[in-house]
Amino acid sequence: MNETPPILPPSSTTSSSAPRRRPWGWIALAITAAALLAVSLLGNALLGSLVTLPSLFEDDSRATMFRETRIGGDAGAKEKIAVIYVQDLISFSAPGSSGEEGMVGDIKEQLAKASRDEAVKAIIIAIDSPGGEVTASDVIHHAIISAKKKSGAPVVASLGPLAASGGYYVATAADWIVAHRTTLTGSIGVIFHLWNYRGLMDKVGVKPIIYKSGKMKDMLSPEKQESEITAEEKEVAQRLVMSDYDRFIEVVAEGRRMKAAELKAGLADGRVLSGAEALENKFVDQLGYFEDAVAKAKSLAKIEQARLVKYEALWSMRKLLSLFAESRWPLKLPGLTTARGDFRLENGRFYYLPGGWLE
Repeated sequence: MNETPPILPPSSTTSSSAPRRRPWGWIALAITAAALLAVSLLGNALLGSLVTLPSLFEDDSRATMFRETRIGGDAGAKEKIAVIYVQDLISFSAPGSSGEEGMVGDIKEQLAKASRDEAVKAIIIAIDSPGGEVTASDVIHHAIISAKKKSGAPVVASLGPLAASGGYYVATAADWIVAHRTTLTGSIGVIFHLWNYRGLMDKVGVKPIIYKSGKMKDMLSPEKQESEITAEEKEVAQRLVMSDYDRFIEVVAEGRRMKAAELKAGLADGRVLSGAEALENKFVDQLGYFEDAVAKAKSLAKIEQARLVKYEALWSMRKLLSLFAESRWPLKLPGLTTARGDFRLENGRFYYLPGGWLE
């Protein structure tokens, strides 16, 4: 009697449908590598923070956040020329390493560091800025004057592609101003800019309800209809603008040895000047390049050789943590090439800026 042999199930060791192994080893390796990288970055940041500890014992009892770096000049020279940069929008809101004043505080600390160094025989302020906040510009101007008085070192301003309004305000603190022929400078004036969006509110059916302690408390509010802005409010705002304008005229007249009345009757009307026009009208002293500014700094300091140095911010825990903090920066001014995002003038702030930077 013939019997049919039993059918055996396929062996699991020979089946082609066996599940594939998951690459757990590679995943573990990637996680380990990422963890090691994070630890390395944190360790480097902490090590950089420790570098700042010796500065806690400086003579003036203030910690510095900057170290000196040679950027050119005569390598073997004992004397130094400090180069300090004023770039982009001048604002307390621009990020910095030295404290709450942002980039303004950084510039102040660099000037103080240069003025404390007896080997620094001259200072060059390298400016590439359209200007910025009125008070921020004035604080930097004052810091330059203070550094000159403390150190006795001459200051030369080297104007880059743009040194207008607040940028020129800063330059007037220098003993000598060198501009490129194509530099855009001048723009002596003040602007107070407001957006009025009441018309848009009316279109969507939104109406403001205001309770105020005095008639001027909502002065020039962007929620008012144009007809509701009184002549008195406009007069107060214009008076504030002219007060800051008079201060601008004062620093230009003092720094450039000009007469205030002639400035107001002449080119101090907000217009932008080329470097050549600025030289013709005595707003700058010389046309040239950065190396010409260096040569003039040597001449004023009465030295033949000098190392060019700048000050770089050291890594610190403040700087590390700021990477994770929310900020209104980066910014960008229309018409200004920079990698700082988008910027709009803020309501209620006064600016030393050319009118073309409003939109």
